[in-house]
Amino acid sequence: MKFKGKSFIAIVLSPEPPFDAWFQEIDRIIARSPGFFIDRPIILDVRGSKIPIDDLEELLSGLSERSVRVMGIDGVAGTRLKPGMPPSFSGGRLASDVEVPEPSSAKNPTMKAEDTKKAASATSETPDAQKSAPTVQSKDAASSGDEKASAAATNGAAEKMTGPASIPSGSSIVVTEPVRSGQSILHPEGDVTVIGSVSSGAEIIAGGSIHVYGALRGRALAGVSGKDCARIFCSKLDAELVSINGLYKVADDFDGTLRNAPAQIRFENETLVFEALN
Repeated sequence: MKFKGKSFIAIVLSPEPPFDAWFQEIDRIIARSPGFFIDRPIILDVRGSKIPIDDLEELLSGLSERSVRVMGIDGVAGTRLKPGMPPSFSGGRLASDVEVPEPSSAKNPTMKAEDTKKAASATSETPDAQKSAPTVQSKDAASSGDEKASAAATNGAAEKMTGPASIPSGSSIVVTEPVRSGQSILHPEGDVTVIGSVSSGAEIIAGGSIHVYGALRGRALAGVSGKDCARIFCSKLDAELVSINGLYKVADDFDGTLRNAPAQIRFENETLVFEALN
């Protein structure tokens, strides 16, 4: 028998008292990007806090209610943990900070640049289409480039990073270019249509249905506004994760006969139904 190792980038959550305020921040992140924590390794870092085990248990319960799955706890000896708690976890090398999605500013509908993990995210909207334009985030630039992008946004000047071009149409959005790895399209008001492929590492989040005229290799989260009638359509199903109204499946759970084939996904009787598109 041989054992193999794998390396993962985990998100580290460091709870800070008062915990009610900390959970409000978690709720804000989930409201902005419902799929942010889904299927991602989470480490709870409580080093130096001397948190009582009962308080830790309440923290874990609150995170579980929000579908945030903790894979390990850093800073507590395993002998102190209660049965059913994630295992004690130590070591690991710190990586760059992961910035969470921020709401667009209503006062500046033209552009907003923010730091992400070694990246800049830009939102480009027109005043007439502010409600229907999606948030497009890109994770390709270094932090020095972020400062330049922020300055450009403030001065209304020159260089700015842009994501795929989008055409607002009522409550729907049409993205006219492929969505690259690291980009996120967020449109909680309606449908999102992508004319092109969605790369692995990219993310589409829609309040309604998602239509991909190309290969779907990233993450697609439809019906995030509570619509269980939303659907996901794609010309080639090779997604990392799909979700409708909070119910999700990862690639390992897909029907193998539909992999790399045209497919639609719908919500029915509290389950996701995968069907071939003819």
